[in-house]
Amino acid sequence: MGAAFDRFCTPVQLERRKVSAGRFARLSLDLPFGTLAGIIGGPEDGPPVLVVHGWNSQAEFFQPILSACVRQGLRVYAFDMPAHAQTREANPHKPTSTLPEWVETLIDASRALNVAEWRCIVAHSFGGLAASFALGRRPWATQLPARARSLALLAGAAGMPTVIDSYARATDAPGEDIADISAGVSSACAVPLSEITVASVASSLPDRLLLVHDPADDVTRLADLKAVLAEHPPSEEIMRPGAGHDEILFQLDVGRAVAKFASG
Repeated sequence: MGAAFDRFCTPVQLERRKVSAGRFARLSLDLPFGTLAGIIGGPEDGPPVLVVHGWNSQAEFFQPILSACVRQGLRVYAFDMPAHAQTREANPHKPTSTLPEWVETLIDASRALNVAEWRCIVAHSFGGLAASFALGRRPWATQLPARARSLALLAGAAGMPTVIDSYARATDAPGEDIADISAGVSSACAVPLSEITVASVASSLPDRLLLVHDPADDVTRLADLKAVLAEHPPSEEIMRPGAGHDEILFQLDVGRAVAKFASG
């Protein structure tokens, strides 16, 4: 693969946000890919909830939702995913990442934490795609998937074809770059690009499935996500017109609703 694929796999490094020192603690896990850094909060015996950020993001972006989950008595884990934030700092030799690496990291983290089943996985954008594949069979791996009682997708990505399309619109990348990216993604996932969507693992998703979305979100389009969930429609939906793709994470009513769903 070429330079375009490398650029696509290299996230922007953002200024790190701080979490409340009194409510959350730092933790790190030694996993096959390297060191995974994150935060943890809530009672030690609380039902476990895994929170997964999106591309070009970080765990601290979920602070309103994390705080709401803690108030519900949940034990919440949120990690900086490979090539992002403190995990990027802990692995300076790894500035890039891929969907398979994110997916296997979620599964490996579940095992390292001895979590046989998450009460809920709450995931945003690209993280929603990774979380969905972590719950199903993957063409690039043979280890058993993670398990979750429920899944909440916040502005969830429908699949790699739409992720690449969104990247192309945002960067105005030329056609030859998009071709290189598409080939690289297909090679990394060991299947044609068209098969790298939530539809491929929809049958493995929990019955309790929440969608939280801004209907006008142009980064991850609601119609795309609903199309790949045609065989597994959500059990609940929360629409927030005008919320925005990232800003939806900071709406307090969204945090309360997601925490209530996660505790169910």
